[in-house]
Amino acid sequence: MSMLSCRHGIEKKQVLIKIDSTAIRLREKARHDSLSLELTQFLNDPCFKGAVIGYTIYDFTKGIQNLIFDHNAALGMVPASTQKILTTAAALEIFGEPVYQEVTITNLNSINWRANRMLQKIGQQKYGKYDFLHGTQAVMEYWKDKGVDISGLNMCDGSGRSHDNIASPRQLSEVLFKMTISPVFPVFYNSLPLAGISGTMHKWLIGSNGEGRIRAKTGSLGGVRSYAGYVNTLSGKKLIFTLIINNYNCRTKILKQRVEDFMLGMVNL
Repeated sequence: MSMLSCRHGIEKKQVLIKIDSTAIRLREKARHDSLSLELTQFLNDPCFKGAVIGYTIYDFTKGIQNLIFDHNAALGMVPASTQKILTTAAALEIFGEPVYQEVTITNLNSINWRANRMLQKIGQQKYGKYDFLHGTQAVMEYWKDKGVDISGLNMCDGSGRSHDNIASPRQLSEVLFKMTISPVFPVFYNSLPLAGISGTMHKWLIGSNGEGRIRAKTGSLGGVRSYAGYVNTLSGKKLIFTLIINNYNCRTKILKQRVEDFMLGMVNL
């Protein structure tokens, strides 16, 4: 009698586990579909008529780079100051502790001359030449050696202040993923502005679910806005994203609202 009751209890428990796992999958699908709809609306927004948009969103919760959404991922675009990611991340890995503070100041406040100085130091360390030519070559080769596909990548400086700089959303996201397995990742991660709290993101997503959940480098030039970094979602997932917008002509205030919706979509995933 007791054995029958025991078996019945086990079977009941197995059914409950199956129901729970199904419910989890349905909730994840609903969140996935919601973000998919948000991204579609973002791309079709009249604000971006005539603009070129590229993005990648990866889930790296389990330590692997799992692509979940992308658009024009391999397209070479003007990255603006998100290009600093290439420079500062390489500097951290090459020079270590002596540049911790400089990288943090550079990324939080997007200081161009500091990024350019680091770039030239990298060129000097590799080629013995302290200039932009050898610095950009050294940084690009550094990431190529790390396994990043640098096809189409063009660096004219370390700061991203030139419209002649070209990078794809995929390339920036690949560098962001490489850094998650780097010994200096905590320093790099904390150097990025935190939404609603610090640096160039301090006025973003204030009072929303996104406040304190996104660390991202921002970039701006004439007709260019870009964002690249990490997201901690409400459901506990860890995401890497890059969003680049070229040739937009809508008001900056409206563009910011649309990008915040994009970011909230990721947070709610």
